[in-house]
Amino acid sequence: MRIVLLLLFTFSLYAKETLLVSILPQKYFLEQLVGNNFQVKTLIPPGASPATYSLKPSDLQIIKKAAYYFTIGVPFEKANISRITSTNPNLKLIDTTKYIRLYPMQAHHHEAHDHEDHRHSGLDPHVWLAPNLAIQIARSMLDTLLRIDAAHKDLYLNNYERFAKETLALDKEIYTKLIGIKNRSFLVFHPSFGYFARSYNLEQIAIEQEGKEPKIKDLLKLLQKAKAKGIKKVIIEPQFPKRSAKIIAQKLGAKVVVIDPLAYDWQKSLKSLADAISH
Repeated sequence: MRIVLLLLFTFSLYAKETLLVSILPQKYFLEQLVGNNFQVKTLIPPGASPATYSLKPSDLQIIKKAAYYFTIGVPFEKANISRITSTNPNLKLIDTTKYIRLYPMQAHHHEAHDHEDHRHSGLDPHVWLAPNLAIQIARSMLDTLLRIDAAHKDLYLNNYERFAKETLALDKEIYTKLIGIKNRSFLVFHPSFGYFARSYNLEQIAIEQEGKEPKIKDLLKLLQKAKAKGIKKVIIEPQFPKRSAKIIAQKLGAKVVVIDPLAYDWQKSLKSLADAISH
């Protein structure tokens, strides 16, 4: 019995503190910084949508054990934050968008320069999809790590420096790939890539209207616009309906490309997006 108690005590001493994030790209960013010092848990599982996912009993058990929750502004957070904080009143919330200027969600299939005038209600949370903003997300995470674990300051600063350099290299790669293309418009179902488009002087044209599939008359207008712009790729996400996108792609003679903006392999997703737009 003494041995068991000793083992349990030793385990409690060395058990890693749990940090929570909402989505897998955040997990990627945070794990680049913390190394093996913390355990990072994601509340929204692979394949689930931040707009519709509901907390499961297993999530509540994770929340009870967590010390910090790094938020990013996805709809899941607003819908569940009361339940999360009531489950763990000691949980500290960290806003990872504090260094970022947020823009309104882009209304469907409007020109990029009309973005400020045609908007959905609410701000666009998809900040992680622009490399330059990912560095700012990581910096907000770094602020917290330096405050709560100052003993490992040098480790976190070095990890942040490495992450920033890798992310700047990714930004350069994408910029170089996109800088010379003539057709700077791309078609998506859900307007997730507004910050990406803004970063590389692109136009995102969305199929959906106010979060729903478009009506036939709007679909026809969209088809006309896409034809006029010579769009040959339709980008869809695994979390959203594909029917309208496939219809448009068929009419345009375009290829459907699946890009997951919520993948843990964040760099691969952005490279795939740049490839789809540039070819």
